[in-house]
Amino acid sequence: MTCQDARTLLHAFFDGELGPADRTAVDAHIQTCASCTASLAELQSLRDTMRAEGTYHHAPPGLAEQVRSALRASQRIEGKPVRVEWRMWSAIAAALVLVAGFLLTRSNRERELIADELFSAHTRALMGREIDVASSDRHTVKPWFNGKLPFSPPVADLASDGFPLEGGRLDFAGGRTVAALVYRRNLHRIDVFVWPADGAQPPAQMDRNGFHEISWTKDGFAFTAISDLNVAELSSFTRLLQTRD
Repeated sequence: MTCQDARTLLHAFFDGELGPADRTAVDAHIQTCASCTASLAELQSLRDTMRAEGTYHHAPPGLAEQVRSALRASQRIEGKPVRVEWRMWSAIAAALVLVAGFLLTRSNRERELIADELFSAHTRALMGREIDVASSDRHTVKPWFNGKLPFSPPVADLASDGFPLEGGRLDFAGGRTVAALVYRRNLHRIDVFVWPADGAQPPAQMDRNGFHEISWTKDGFAFTAISDLNVAELSSFTRLLQTRD
């Protein structure tokens, strides 16, 4: 089993979703591969962080009984003054606000976790496997992804604008395989991660340890550009990508 095969199955392996044969094969590979072992450790660290830092909102004491009491009262006094009904709707509204607050907090945390994974993927690439297919020709890079992903990522040629394409690779974020397009600006590497925009996405802009992230959606795809390039030039780069077909 190659690293690419193992990485495709790594999330399912971590979640205990593989059959016996695949699990045995991945486990055997991990025993001899430091890179995949490190990726598995990152998944465990991410799970531990989610459990330790997750924000939970609990209903205040007595809210459930207050709602039940209001509902019983409304059934007994139908047609009478609506004071109890207003109490009931106030209780329901309070509960809905709490639920909405919890969902918003969870959504924001999910977005931040995806951004964390993309930052980690960019850092790993700088320290090791940066490119799977090395080419400045988008007509070479784009077809390379055929059969390796369930989608065809758009690939733009920005060489005339000072951002030459260097190639692409497969990477992983948000529990899925994504396309990573590699560009350069002078001595600065820019990774552009691409995947279908059908789930949680990172915040529009984040900074982490000297790296900058800018995310957007276009034509059904989510894009995230990450680099240590200064924010002004990275913003210019992303604007070019957003206007190219």
